[in-house]
Amino acid sequence: MPTRMELLAKNRKFKICLAIVLAILALGIIGPFVTGDPSEWLAGDTWEPPSFRFLLGTDVGGRDVFAQLCVGIRDSLFVGALAGSLALVIAISMGGILAYKKGLIDEGANLVTNIFLVLPQLVILIVMASLLTGRSLVTVAILIALFSWPWMARNMRSQVLSLRERKFVDLARISGKSDFTIVVKEILPNMLAYVFLVFIMATGWAVVMESSISVIGLGPTTGFTLGKMLRLVIEWDMIRLGAWWYFIPPGLVIVMFTGTLMMLTSVIDDVLNPKVRTE
Repeated sequence: MPTRMELLAKNRKFKICLAIVLAILALGIIGPFVTGDPSEWLAGDTWEPPSFRFLLGTDVGGRDVFAQLCVGIRDSLFVGALAGSLALVIAISMGGILAYKKGLIDEGANLVTNIFLVLPQLVILIVMASLLTGRSLVTVAILIALFSWPWMARNMRSQVLSLRERKFVDLARISGKSDFTIVVKEILPNMLAYVFLVFIMATGWAVVMESSISVIGLGPTTGFTLGKMLRLVIEWDMIRLGAWWYFIPPGLVIVMFTGTLMMLTSVIDDVLNPKVRTE
């Protein structure tokens, strides 16, 4: 009987999605080291279309658009990964550790989770970002994480409550292990596939949220994200000018990256979930 990794390796959709994600990651991680300085003015003629010298042309200041795209991918991925990681930590705390304890602590955590679930995330992000004069990449990632964890915590809570009644957890409890140790060493290892999937989804969602607030001028004031590139499209009226080489690449990367991540999680769930696989 093939293992789960062998099933994934044979899945065509998984290989295509993984190749796209790895290609985008390579652009963001390796690209900034091999391209020119994205902030160098008059590196070429202004509004120069794509050529062998400038793969994605230049902008109004003669700056290399491909170099900007690589840096934009890097900074957007940083915000997405950091926000996804922080949201996951909060979700594990609220929907994992506190849910295991049950009683008033669990009920209180569940109430807070439900309150955060009904809050308009984008609206609150816009308001909070507008109150900050300086917004670093880390600050924006923290803001996004503060409102990205509830759906993860809610789903995680149901799984923890189910695993809590398993025999291996009863044995760990009888052996005298603490609640924290049981959750971290006994329950979470049985949820690694789910934890990995929600991290992927949270990362993609964070990239979308950062781009959304950056387009309206409330994104990071430091760094250079894909959302900031889209903001410059509006400021410089590039659509009217026909500078397609500037506004299509960042939008296309955002759509491809987030869409592929969602498809990747679906494929992984189909392959690794026995119930789905047998249907």
